[in-house]
Amino acid sequence: MSTPELRDGSSWTFDAFVVGCVFDGDGTCAFALGDGSLRLVDSQGTVKEVTPHNGACLSLVAHPKSGFVTGGDDGRLVHTSDEGASVELAKTRGKWIEQVAVAPDTGLIAYAAGKEAVILHGDERASFAHGTTVAGLAFDPKGRRLAAAHYDGVSLWWAKASNQGAKVMKWKGSHLGVTWSPDGRFLVSTMQENALHGWRMEDAADMRMTGYPAKVKSWAWDRRGKFMFTSGAPRVIGWPFAGRSGPMDKEPREIGPQRDALITVVAASPRRDAIAAGMSDGTVWIEHLDDPGTEYVALKGEAISALAFSPDGKALALASESGFAALIPVG
Repeated sequence: MSTPELRDGSSWTFDAFVVGCVFDGDGTCAFALGDGSLRLVDSQGTVKEVTPHNGACLSLVAHPKSGFVTGGDDGRLVHTSDEGASVELAKTRGKWIEQVAVAPDTGLIAYAAGKEAVILHGDERASFAHGTTVAGLAFDPKGRRLAAAHYDGVSLWWAKASNQGAKVMKWKGSHLGVTWSPDGRFLVSTMQENALHGWRMEDAADMRMTGYPAKVKSWAWDRRGKFMFTSGAPRVIGWPFAGRSGPMDKEPREIGPQRDALITVVAASPRRDAIAAGMSDGTVWIEHLDDPGTEYVALKGEAISALAFSPDGKALALASESGFAALIPVG
């Protein structure tokens, strides 16, 4: 099957690298750019440009209620509404804000600046110090506990407890990102080496997931929480997390076509058993897991840097390192 340059939908070419894209709960899509700006695309396809940062956008997430939260190399954490109004939530001196996490159920927002992780809840602020730089953040599914990835492990903090010490999940090496399984039973980190490391929360049992030819920089959980899909290989790697032992002593599932390129970013549909993948050669495809068959979406020639499904699963946002961006309807 030939791959189209762009199957259908709307597309734009922006003037900077696209750092990330995400939909908020109202269905507005935001593209964050390396020049500090956002492009907001509403349900009618209208594009609005706003510039919340005096420098590059480094992180982008959907706000727990509406709109978007971004961190930048100007040391600012900003909430931008769907209408384009921006409000500064926090500011650091001389530090970038590269890591941001939100907890939809509790409304908490967390960010990392250097060795410090900070949780915001309205006007309240709680800070947590670490011995090394915080490289990844994630709230547990209930939004009550924050995981902070750093060198030699991941620290766990209760979001609303005072005078606490961190519970540290230890493993030698540099941990760059962190995610919880949707049921909260497993914690997984991405490593500086070409591997993942995980812990079973009930007993802190270690899990090693290796064999990647490149670093894992993107992951996505399927809608039932049974598989964790990852980048870092020529095909999407899906690790099984059903059952008490998760991926322990189990082989991963390899998904999608075999191409002479690496998967750079993945996204899972919230409504269907489908996984989307962007590749280093600009290919974007969707695999429907319950009816195997690859649906090619785009081939742009430059590495895909961002992917996101809409909350209803009916649209896929994609973007590349050159500033190309698109919204594609999903059948």
